[in-house]
Amino acid sequence: MRRRRLVSSKVTPYFFLVPTLILIIIFRLIPIGYSFWLSITRFNVIMPQNSTFVGLDNFARMIGDEFLWRSLLNTTYFTLGSLTIGLLLSLVMSFILCEAWFKFSGVARALLFVPFIMSIVIAGLIWSFIFQIDFGLLNSILRLLGLPQQRFLADTSLAIWAVIIVAIWRDLGYMITIWSAGILSISKDYLEAGRIDGANRMQEILYIRLPMLKPVATFLIVLGVINSFQVFDVVYVMTFGGPARSTEVLIYYLWNMAFRDFNISYAAAISWLLFAILIIFTLIQVKLFKAEDVN
Repeated sequence: MRRRRLVSSKVTPYFFLVPTLILIIIFRLIPIGYSFWLSITRFNVIMPQNSTFVGLDNFARMIGDEFLWRSLLNTTYFTLGSLTIGLLLSLVMSFILCEAWFKFSGVARALLFVPFIMSIVIAGLIWSFIFQIDFGLLNSILRLLGLPQQRFLADTSLAIWAVIIVAIWRDLGYMITIWSAGILSISKDYLEAGRIDGANRMQEILYIRLPMLKPVATFLIVLGVINSFQVFDVVYVMTFGGPARSTEVLIYYLWNMAFRDFNISYAAAISWLLFAILIIFTLIQVKLFKAEDVN
């Protein structure tokens, strides 16, 4: 009886995990395996049974694909712009909101968090009107100031920055929430010890608070890069990848390959390229932060 109870106590937890494992296998593992199979075949959309095995041909095609590397460059530019500005701006605002003298921090955080829970389609449409050439809010302000109007969404050098601004605006409240949680979790004992040693306000931030916020920074950077490399909806709503492919990011190019050109196999290969890039970046980032902690 003791053996039966012991076996039952060990097996029962796994029994309750079976439904979740089945869902993971059906909706995660099988699609991943199927996408890899698509990437090494020439998939026939009309007659899937006539699909042929091509090995690594789809991956070899990437080497000479100028538009693929251009979309990857646009994605990298978008990631660096949105993540760098967003992290710094949200960090500064978080320090202000966490100050004792700021009496409306709760209301401010709630208002700043609204864009994050708003539909990105609605947000993109709103900002499209703001950036509009003839009656947009920004150009109306420029006219009042006597400055020339700008074609924000029709200029190859400005369109990507318009998309970056929307991405920063949308994620700012979320970043502030995470930064604020990290700032408020810092023990006051460290801050009081710094003040006793004669640290001023700037030294307290630079040598006490910022070093203790490295885990938060790691989380936001890794998550921000993953989300930025998967950006699609805001580009689709605002620019459709234009003008002249200046805002065509990697996921948008993948979508065009799959659903405009119906090249499912090549799109699947691009998805595995994206997966490899994100895995490599995440591992490097985590190791760098671990090395700094050890030192």
